[in-house]
Amino acid sequence: MSANFVTAVSVKSFDVPDKKRCPDKAEFDLVTVNDYSVTRLILNPGWRWSESIKPLEKTDFCQHNHLGFCVSGVMEVETPDGVRSIIHANDTYTLPPGHDEWVVGNEPFIAVEFLGAASFGRPASRGVHART
Repeated sequence: MSANFVTAVSVKSFDVPDKKRCPDKAEFDLVTVNDYSVTRLILNPGWRWSESIKPLEKTDFCQHNHLGFCVSGVMEVETPDGVRSIIHANDTYTLPPGHDEWVVGNEPFIAVEFLGAASFGRPASRGVHART
C-alpha cells in the first residue's frame, strides 16, 4: 500500500465543481483538492448502472473500485454471482470491480466517493480511473 501525504491546504465546494457529468438520471460533481479527487453522486430514482452507465462504459459490470459515504437514499448492489448488499444513509461502503447497482425507492441516492468516481460516467472509461 502506498503512503499518501497532504502537502497543502485546499478547499473546494461541490457547489462549484471542477467537472460535472450528467449521464442518464445522474449527476456527478467532481472536485480535486491537491492530488485527491472527490465526487458527489446524485443518482435519481430509476437509475441503474446496467441501464444508465453500461452503454458508456462498454463493460458487462461496473469495473470501478468505490470507497464512499452515503448521505441519503438507498442503493442496492449485486455481484455477478448474486451477492447483494444494500447501502443506506450514513453507511460507509467499499465496492470492488464487478457489480451492478441501482437506486431503491423514490428518493435520490446521494453519496460522496473518495475512490472510483473520478472516472465514473466518463464515456468508454471501461473502469479506468483518471482525473479527466
